[in-house]
Amino acid sequence: MSGDGVRNVYSDVALQADVTDILELVTIIEAVTSALPTLSETGGTVTTDGTEQDVYVNATPLGVFNPVCVKIDCTNQTAGETIVIKEYNDIEPGGAGLLLVDTLTFVGVVAPPIIIIDLNPNRYGVRVTIEKTAGANRAYNWEAFYEI
Repeated sequence: MSGDGVRNVYSDVALQADVTDILELVTIIEAVTSALPTLSETGGTVTTDGTEQDVYVNATPLGVFNPVCVKIDCTNQTAGETIVIKEYNDIEPGGAGLLLVDTLTFVGVVAPPIIIIDLNPNRYGVRVTIEKTAGANRAYNWEAFYEI
């Protein structure tokens, strides 16, 4: 018994095949994650003046666009104010433009102070407006989230 018949010659062929398979899998994962939407944000302040004013508008989105929500901070609103929030969508390319989807009215102090308007998936445009219908003009901070 001198070890005749035992041959443990090293070969990395199987290892190289495993590495190649792993690299292919990593490439597939990278392609999938690169295609995932990226959450983006914008915001600002609008001061009411008694007319319907734009809070957030994307009337002609470029490429893939998925509006998520608009948040409006009503901390400055007092018992004397009434505001109307409206949401508009355009649902066809070259369509009739932005059409009214929903109207929300808020009278007096808003509690909790942040209004969240959930937006439906929409490819051709979205608009959210605010209008003061009673009381003093107030500043409303807002932010909008969307995926691109």
